[in-house]
Amino acid sequence: MSATSTPRWMTSPHCSPFVPVFQEAVQRGYGSWEQVEDAFLKAMEAFDTSVAATAGADLNDEAKSELTADLQNGKGDFFNDLLAVLLQSCAGIEALATRSRVPGLIVPVHNLDGAYPDEGPIRFLLEAKMFGTPKHSNNPRQNPIGRPGSADIDKRVKELAFKSIDLKGEYSRRRTAEGEGQRTGGAGGGDITTWLRGIEPKIYFFVGVRVVGQSDFDRALRWASTAEQVVDAVGMFCFEPVAEDQFTTYRKRLDVPPSLQIARVLYKACTDLQALVDN
Repeated sequence: MSATSTPRWMTSPHCSPFVPVFQEAVQRGYGSWEQVEDAFLKAMEAFDTSVAATAGADLNDEAKSELTADLQNGKGDFFNDLLAVLLQSCAGIEALATRSRVPGLIVPVHNLDGAYPDEGPIRFLLEAKMFGTPKHSNNPRQNPIGRPGSADIDKRVKELAFKSIDLKGEYSRRRTAEGEGQRTGGAGGGDITTWLRGIEPKIYFFVGVRVVGQSDFDRALRWASTAEQVVDAVGMFCFEPVAEDQFTTYRKRLDVPPSLQIARVLYKACTDLQALVDN
């Protein structure tokens, strides 16, 4: 979470259910997903209930803009900030930094959240996204159960793939220029997944997905598996409506593969971050 600005989710009425979840995690020093999972799911129920209540409302342009911002930034930023707090507590670090103007190999600069350390070469990066919404006033033609969680995940994974290659490629170039190049081959030589995982920064991608059926869940899993090939690990939390007429009452999907389960991957991220801090 940025130290210089208040995130949207802390002040927006729609996002108010997120605040006590975050505050409890901070105050109690939580360091694992299991400690926040139930509260997180309840907060998503409350947020989506509030969003769904706008479906029949005639909102003015300002209210629609506010709703769009809550959907696009509010819940995603909350998810990112909550994961950052858990990692900070688990790894025993003061904070994961928000950093701007971090150079890439191709793109001149990237703006990053959840980075470590707060200066010098990036060695660890947290990326987190939320997907899926119930029907609301900004998409009145949507089926009442809402937009599939997998609808936009392909775009985010493609963006992430480029960012991973760009950041890791620039890190490799700079270390080589300093005479400290890692003996892991080069991008395009052999298995690119092996190369990417052998180069810093360590990149962890976490996704929270509201799915609306088996095919939606299966497609989200396929794209999460694709993302695994371009970052160091992917953690996934999936939830779904308990019934078509209870589309903001949720249950956790229990069939996410172990290698993608958010609790396991967050622990792995913690151990990787601890190792970087100790070295």
